Amino acid sequence: MSLKQLTKHWEYEEAPADTHHLMTTTINAQTLHKEITEAMTEGRFDEARMYIRIGKEQGYGLYYDQYQQQLLKEDTNGRRIKDNVGHFVNGFVSGKGSSGAGVVGAITSDFTVVGDVRDLHQEYIHYQKKEPVDELVATLSGVGIGLTALTIGTVGSSAPAKAGVSLVKMAKKTRKLTLPFQKQLLRMGGNVFDWNGFIKIAKSSKGMKNLLQAAKKSYHPKAVEPLRKMAEQVSEIRKSSSISDTLYMMKYVKSSKDLRNLSKVTKKHGKNSRGYLALLGKTMLHGGKILKKTTEFFIGLISSIVSFIFSLIFLFPTKKKNKKKAKKASVHQPSNSTSI
Repeated sequence: MSLKQLTKHWEYEEAPADTHHLMTTTINAQTLHKEITEAMTEGRFDEARMYIRIGKEQGYGLYYDQYQQQLLKEDTNGRRIKDNVGHFVNGFVSGKGSSGAGVVGAITSDFTVVGDVRDLHQEYIHYQKKEPVDELVATLSGVGIGLTALTIGTVGSSAPAKAGVSLVKMAKKTRKLTLPFQKQLLRMGGNVFDWNGFIKIAKSSKGMKNLLQAAKKSYHPKAVEPLRKMAEQVSEIRKSSSISDTLYMMKYVKSSKDLRNLSKVTKKHGKNSRGYLALLGKTMLHGGKILKKTTEFFIGLISSIVSFIFSLIFLFPTKKKNKKKAKKASVHQPSNSTSI
């Protein structure tokens, strides 16, 4: 029983990689300086600030005052507002975006159901014209429609899952999803939204309103749990970093395990996570293993040892005890001789 109890605590969890060791052994100051200057030259000011933070965090001797002066000169509020408004509107209308504001616009359109219906309708048109259909985008759009209704019904408790699904869909559109992870998502999403069933229902009616009804009928809420957990992890990554950084980092994810490890990396490094991944690659997702329940494990181990010792004492008597028992038995044994 002690051994059985012990096995319950023999659990490991992935610990994040030793970032400082990886940085100091593989990335020199010149490499980091190059990343900062290139980002500023190309107008990627948030990215430049990210690399500056990493440089300070890891103790690199760089030209921090010079960088700050250049950022104050070039990254003005007027320029930022103008770019963000334009990108947001374009993302809302097209459902695509390369910048943070563009992605926010696209996801906002999904939360109003407009984006999901638009994307689902586009894939249905492709199907009618016998053109290639992006089944994953269609499936995630159908799931998004179902989650939107659930979000309203649960007063926003399903919002993280909804946001995560929209982000994954955006990653697919912008070619940030790896092929293995696409296959996994399609299997999970296919259980929630029946694309073939949707086509059959949609054929019998016309118009956007009927298309939306067909989508709701093809949505199976009982099968959503695995996909919901995955989507909520994507939302956690977004909260720790940013929307645009999440999309960038999805290219390192090939499985649900990679996604879990990425979530741990972003919890540890926050808005610097993208920079570390860009500099160090997928090594960041391969941390060490540590025992999950250390105290309980050692208590169980001690219990097993003690149980084993007492088992030896009581179940397997010593030779002396056996001799005493044999002698005692011979004394009390009745005699067969006849007295004269």
